[in-house]
Amino acid sequence: MGLVAIRIALLVAAASVTGAAFSLALTPQLSALYFIPVNVVCLWLLRRRLRARGSSLRELAAFDRQRLGRDVALGLLWLFVLFIPFIVAVNLAMLLLFGPSEMLGAYETVFAPDPSLQVTFAPWFSLTSALLTAVLFPLTNAPAEELVYRGHAQGGLFAAGRPAWFALLLPALAFGAQHVLLAPSAAGMLVYAIAFVGWGLGAGLIYRRQGRLMPLIFAHFLTNAMFSVFPLVFYFLGPLPS
Repeated sequence: MGLVAIRIALLVAAASVTGAAFSLALTPQLSALYFIPVNVVCLWLLRRRLRARGSSLRELAAFDRQRLGRDVALGLLWLFVLFIPFIVAVNLAMLLLFGPSEMLGAYETVFAPDPSLQVTFAPWFSLTSALLTAVLFPLTNAPAEELVYRGHAQGGLFAAGRPAWFALLLPALAFGAQHVLLAPSAAGMLVYAIAFVGWGLGAGLIYRRQGRLMPLIFAHFLTNAMFSVFPLVFYFLGPLPS
């Protein structure tokens, strides 16, 4: 879990530098952009640790060219499977926070940044950062998070003989804690934490049962690719009306 702690510390430090009070969705171009260098650093650190043990990132991911087609198909399946508890967790958290009468209306504020708090950047920076996010975020984030949280942390806890519930739960809790940095509101932080802990548990169970990370990396990549286009959308739509 040491690398997980390093990752979260780096993300918190990067969030602090942006000056966005840890609600990085207030600045959509930066909310995923600062993850990219952290992902690269984490992959580099993990690669060094694995090489010292005579292993590699490729081996940990169980990359096999002959199985790419099957891994992509399984990734699509796991994407669907993981989204079910994720959406259930989001809605249950919203129900608990706001109750059945105010729940639907709360979606408009919990998951949307306050227009008055959005930061205006120079057009060249907005477009460049949006393009970098759309291309590099899914390419670095999916392998970094699956390799660090599932392959390294969860795998290491099981290898150390920890109880199964502990080996599954601890990385999932860290995975959920990391994602509060992307929430646009205080309530959103709690919802994100609950939902992503659920995603982490589901992915952990799949990895424990299947023993291969590549399908989960593909599922994670597709998810990140869908959401990383949002900075481009924000750029072309312009600032939201206040």
